[in-house]
Amino acid sequence: MTMKPPKAGTFLLAPALTALRPVILSPIALSMLAPGAHAAGLALRDGDATSTANAYVGGVSRAGDAATVSLNPAGLSLLPSSEFYGNVFYIDPTARFSGRNRGADGRPTPGSTGGGNIDPSGSGGSFGAWKVTDRLAIGLGVTVPYGVRMNYPTDWVGRYQSLVTHVSDYDLTLAASYRLTPKLSIGLGPRMDFLTGRFTRALNLASVNLASVNLASGPIPGNSVADISGNGFAFGYVAGMLYMPDSRTRIGVAYHSRMGIALSGRTQLAAAPVLAQIPFVRAAFAEAGGHVSGQITLPDSVDFGVTRAVTDRLSVSLQGEWTHWSLLSELNFTTDHPGGASTSFAVNWRDTWFGGIAGTYRLTPAVTLRGGFSYDQSASADAATRITQAPDSDRYTLSGGVEYTPLPRLSLELSYAHLFTPAAPIDATSAPEAGTLTGTYHDSANVVALGSHLRF
Repeated sequence: MTMKPPKAGTFLLAPALTALRPVILSPIALSMLAPGAHAAGLALRDGDATSTANAYVGGVSRAGDAATVSLNPAGLSLLPSSEFYGNVFYIDPTARFSGRNRGADGRPTPGSTGGGNIDPSGSGGSFGAWKVTDRLAIGLGVTVPYGVRMNYPTDWVGRYQSLVTHVSDYDLTLAASYRLTPKLSIGLGPRMDFLTGRFTRALNLASVNLASVNLASGPIPGNSVADISGNGFAFGYVAGMLYMPDSRTRIGVAYHSRMGIALSGRTQLAAAPVLAQIPFVRAAFAEAGGHVSGQITLPDSVDFGVTRAVTDRLSVSLQGEWTHWSLLSELNFTTDHPGGASTSFAVNWRDTWFGGIAGTYRLTPAVTLRGGFSYDQSASADAATRITQAPDSDRYTLSGGVEYTPLPRLSLELSYAHLFTPAAPIDATSAPEAGTLTGTYHDSANVVALGSHLRF
């Protein structure tokens, strides 16, 4: 068989792709810690409509519904009856970027700055509580504590940092609560977590001298793309305590444990259309892909707060929370196929604080009004630690809602929250060949929640 000679520039492919392999996974792996649509770090706070109406304040101490199984399980034994509590959410966030990306040679990356860059999404949370005795209760909660839907256009100036970041996290909590004394209740239970995600970014092949491959007249058009998807399970626990010094006051403390997730996934590489016409290139890209494994630790947190019945109609809640985001000091990924590369790099997030105030007013026996304000500190300490997959920023939430009880055993809720953020500067890179993205993010989010209580 007579072999045709390779086209101009093809001889550059072997050493170039070999040089590329160690840097393909590093920025993509960074995406694995990217969820976090509208709370610090990776977190979503929308689990129940009451919390949304109260700016996510009061859940650790209110013990007023079945959502307490996830917020503070000690509250289960204080519920007056068994209950099912279902919730749905519509989340409409934006993360508008203005700025530019410069390569290692100092040249700006051509392209657009994108649009809203985050897709709106739906979510939900369901809870059940069963009163076994006057002192003992058990509960079940299903929530989505982490998630994001980042979608940058393919011509975005930061496409070498990231393009698509889709993450969903599902948490199942089982808990039991026992009222030790008329003033003190405790609760404890296991948690199971399932995290899944997909992440893509464009590959800057010019950084390894591939721009001359098969095109003597200029750079390669289109993007070569790295695409990784993966998932993993983890187990943890939640524990809480509620103390009532008098009939009008409840003081709560809850601890959610850290959870280490062993991730298993697969990397796929797609060459730009011109490069994909070369059989050797297609084979080389296929060889560079394959199975990857990694480890991520979701942080533990401590919540503490107080709810006080000021009058027979009005109650006020204060709450604080500390989250151990500094556990994400680095992220490691390992490949187990020939030609792959293991990576380890710094994340450098910091521990965060959350705090706020909320009020509940019973307007009539059938109508209850709620509102709240809260502050959520960013896990990114500065522009250098902000990432395009989750451009985290300090958040201020203003919210309100109404609950209507048409029947003694049925209540319906409608809640709304708006999240304000100050401008969030970024001056960071996910890898040398990706360049440095410099600019500002302007984030915001609107959340609408519907809830339904059925008591029995």
